[in-house]
Amino acid sequence: MLSQVDVARKACVSIMTVSRVINGRSNVSKDTRERVLQAIRELSYFPNAAARALSRNRANVIEVTVPRRDYFSSSEYFSELIFSVEAVVRQHDYNVIFNPYDPAGPVDYGALYRQRKVDGLLIVARSMSQQQVQSLCSEQIAFVLVNSRRDDKPLSYVDVDNHKGAVMAVEYLRSLGHTKIAAMTGGTEAINSIHRLQGYRQALQRKGLPMREEWVIEGNWSEESGYEAFKKLAHLADRPSAVFCANDLMAIGALRAAADSAVAVPQDMSIIGFDDIRLASFTNPRLTTIRQPIGQTGQVAARILLDLLSGQATEPQKIILEPTLIVRSSCAAR
Repeated sequence: MLSQVDVARKACVSIMTVSRVINGRSNVSKDTRERVLQAIRELSYFPNAAARALSRNRANVIEVTVPRRDYFSSSEYFSELIFSVEAVVRQHDYNVIFNPYDPAGPVDYGALYRQRKVDGLLIVARSMSQQQVQSLCSEQIAFVLVNSRRDDKPLSYVDVDNHKGAVMAVEYLRSLGHTKIAAMTGGTEAINSIHRLQGYRQALQRKGLPMREEWVIEGNWSEESGYEAFKKLAHLADRPSAVFCANDLMAIGALRAAADSAVAVPQDMSIIGFDDIRLASFTNPRLTTIRQPIGQTGQVAARILLDLLSGQATEPQKIILEPTLIVRSSCAAR
């Protein structure tokens, strides 16, 4: 297997000089740099695609990767996210490719990078294993987590304060007089779903409100799961008067189920969502929700990744954005 030693011998320079060239350091003369790059080309030595980047033969492509099922169940959210990323990176002559992955199988986040098809990644992941994180870090692949986080590692991420948003939703419902508040979750794998459920439970506890396990229904972010979850809640003997949905699509499914079940919203039951996707303002009734700044999330994540690729970033950037309560007409006083 070729190494930097082989490159150094062929170029008649020190290993340190090869390292400086591969790592983009400026303290190498033009002639020496070209001699090292020529040796790299002749030997076909491409460690972690670094030689490609260092010779300015970049792909100029950013990869946005998301769980396939999440994308197809929340396509409007991801479309807005990807559009905002593209608006930023195009200003720096980068393109964006979208790469959905199957979370049920083995996920190799660095595959396209190793094929020299992308320069960096924005990863929207429910969760990442220690091995996956270590692999990306050991290969020095530039990546930023989006709507996820790993505080146990020196990684860059951009997320919304999901816990706070859920607390805001419950506190708003309580301010309307609701004491029986249910929740639809996005499952047990995604960190944002976990944080929203934690916020819901903590807000109930703070307000001294009852916590009933039958009032917590697990969904999967999709409109269909929201529909089925609402049907279960509507048929409970002790029916809640309000429901917090972990995203807007499940809330939209709940509105449709309410209409099919002759449950008047908000007169019989109030519904509040999370995200504030475009459709939220076109439902009947119009959906009250917790807005997360989707466009800002994509823009900030893209800028962080560009800083990583240019070498301007020296420390991991851990950005938590603020949610906002958007009051419409799907909630009313009890």
